Amino acid sequence: MSTASTSRRWVGRIVATGAAAAIGVGLAPGTALAVPDAAAAPAAASATQAPTQVVDPDRSASARRTWEGRGRPHHMTIVRPDRIDVVSEGRLTRTVWHGGGPVTIDDLERALPDSWLTVTDGTAVLDAAVVLVRTTDLQVGGPGDGVRTLQLVGGATPQEAASLHTGGGEITFTGVTVTSLDPATGQPVPATAGGRPLIVASSGGHLEATDTTISDLGTPRVGTDSGDAGVEFHTGATGSLTRTTLLRNSVGLQLARSEDVALQDVTIQESVDDGLVLAGDTGTTMSGVRAIGNGDNGVLVTGDSTDRPVSGIATSGNAAFGVAVVGQTGTRVSGVTTESDEGGGLRLSRSSDVTVTDFHATEQRMGVFTHVGSTGIVLDGIHTTGGSRGLVVEKSTTGLEARNSTFASARVDGAALGGKDVTLRNVQVSDARSGVRVERGASDVELADLTVTGGRDGVVTAPATTGVVMSGLTVTGVESDAVRTFSPDGRITGLQVDGASTGIDVAAATTITNSEISGIEEGIHSRSPEPVYAEQVTVDAVQLGVNTAPGSPFLLVDSRVHALESVRGEVDIQGVNDLSLPPLNLLSAVGVPLILLAVVLEEIHSARQRRAGAIPRKRWRPGMPMGAT
Repeated sequence: MSTASTSRRWVGRIVATGAAAAIGVGLAPGTALAVPDAAAAPAAASATQAPTQVVDPDRSASARRTWEGRGRPHHMTIVRPDRIDVVSEGRLTRTVWHGGGPVTIDDLERALPDSWLTVTDGTAVLDAAVVLVRTTDLQVGGPGDGVRTLQLVGGATPQEAASLHTGGGEITFTGVTVTSLDPATGQPVPATAGGRPLIVASSGGHLEATDTTISDLGTPRVGTDSGDAGVEFHTGATGSLTRTTLLRNSVGLQLARSEDVALQDVTIQESVDDGLVLAGDTGTTMSGVRAIGNGDNGVLVTGDSTDRPVSGIATSGNAAFGVAVVGQTGTRVSGVTTESDEGGGLRLSRSSDVTVTDFHATEQRMGVFTHVGSTGIVLDGIHTTGGSRGLVVEKSTTGLEARNSTFASARVDGAALGGKDVTLRNVQVSDARSGVRVERGASDVELADLTVTGGRDGVVTAPATTGVVMSGLTVTGVESDAVRTFSPDGRITGLQVDGASTGIDVAAATTITNSEISGIEEGIHSRSPEPVYAEQVTVDAVQLGVNTAPGSPFLLVDSRVHALESVRGEVDIQGVNDLSLPPLNLLSAVGVPLILLAVVLEEIHSARQRRAGAIPRKRWRPGMPMGAT
C-alpha cells in the first residue's frame, strides 16, 4: 500500500469519527466540527491545539454574540482566561488553548492565521479586532517584548477595522506606537474613512498607556452620528495615560462615564474634532494635559454633570475654544492655561453654578465667554493678556461675578458685559481700547473697586442699560473719557480719576457723589436731557470744570471745581461750592511753557536784528528849563 493511500485512509477515518461524534451530541453537520485553518502557525509551548475540535454550541453562540456586539468585524479574536477564540465573519473557526496569564502579541501571532497578524522587525500588523473578557490581560510593549509599533488595519467600512476592546479585561501599552494602516496605500487610514480602528476601554475594563503614541484612530462625525474617538473609556472603565501622545485621531480621547482615570503628561494634538471630551466621568485626575491644534475645542466638558474638577490643562492653537463647558452644573475649572485658540480661551454655555479659578488666557479672541442662559457663574483669579476681549458676558447670562482678576492689553474691551446681575469686584484692566463696556440691554451691573489704567476709555455704558452702579472706580492715564455713560439712573460714587481728556461724559440721568477728578482737560461734560446730580465732587481741570449742553439740567452741591472756566452752561448751585481758577500747580503747568515761549521768541527777534545790522537810536535833545532866555 502506498503512503498516499494510507494518508487518505487515515484522513477518512478521522472525518468519520468526527462526524459520528457530532451526531452523538446532536449537533448539525457543518457546525459541530471545526477543522484547524491550514494557514495557522504552529502553536508554541504555551498553547496547545488538537488536530480536530468539536465546537461547543454555547461557545459558538457566545462568540457570535460578541461579534455582533463589536460591529461584526470580518476578523475577530476573543482572549479568554484559558484560550483564544478565532472568529471569521461571525463563525467560531478555531480555539487555541493557553496556560493563562498575560497574553502578548507573540501569543496572538501563534494563534491567528498568518494573514491576520504579522510581526517583522518590531512592527506588528494586526488585521483582526481583539476583544478581551474578564480577568484577561493583553500586554503590548514593555520589557522583553520586541514589538515597538502596532499597526491596526482599517478600511472604508467599520467591519474592516482592527479595533481593540478591553471588554472586562485589561490592555497595557508600554513604550510603543499604535497607529492605523490602510493596506491599499501602506499609509494610515484617512480621517474620513468609516473603518478607522479605535481603542476602547469597555464597561468594567481597564486601559493603561505609558510612554506611548496613539495616532490616526477613530471614526469621523457624519450627520447625526457623532463618530468614535480614537481612544474611549466607557461606563465604569478605569485606567491611566502617562507620558502619552494622542495624535491625529478623530476625537483624541473621550471619557464617557468612566471612573478614576488618571491623565498625567498627556498631549492631545491635531485631532479632527475635539481633543479631549469629558462626559459624565467621575474621579478623573489631570495634570500636565496639553491640547494643541485640534480641529474643534481643545477640551469639551459635556454630558452628565459630576464633581470631577477640570484642571491641570494647557491649550493652544485649537480651532474653537481651549476649554468648552456645555450643559454643566457645579463644575469647577482651575489651573488652566490657554493661548491663541481661534474661538477663545473658555466658553461656558447652558451651565450653572460654575466656578473658575486660576485661569489664564493669552492672545485669545475672548478670554472667557459666557452665553446661552448660563447662570450662577463665579470667576475668581482670571488673568487675560492680549487678544480682542478679556471677558465677554452675553446678554442671556444671569448672575455672574468676576473678582480678583486682571485683563491686560485687550485690543477692544477688557470686559464686555451684557446679561443681568453682573458684578466686577476688585478687577484690574489695563491698556484696553475700552476698559469695561456695558452692552445694550444689560441690567443690574455693579462695578466695585475696579481699576482701569491706560488705554483709550475707562468705562463705557451703552444706551438701553439699567441699574449700572460704579463704586470705588479708579481710572488713571486714559486717552479719552474716564467714564462715558448713556445708562439712565446710573450711580457713580467714590470715583478717582487721574489723567484723561474728560473725566465724566454723561448722556443720561446720573448721580455722582464723593468723587475726585484731576489731570484732565474737562471735568464733567453733560449732554443729558434728564437731570444730573453731583454732590461732594472735586474737579481740578485745565480748561473746563463742568460743561453742560443746552437743555441739560445739572445740579452741583457742596463741591469744589477749579478750572480756567469753572462752569459753562446752565448749572444750578446748592450748598457750599468752591468755583475758582485751577490750583497753582495747574496754572504753573500752563504759564511756564508760555513764559519760555516768550523768551525764545525774544531771543530769535534779537538774533535777526543783529544779523540785519545795528539800528541807530534817535537821540532826544534835553528840554530847556522853564524861564530860560
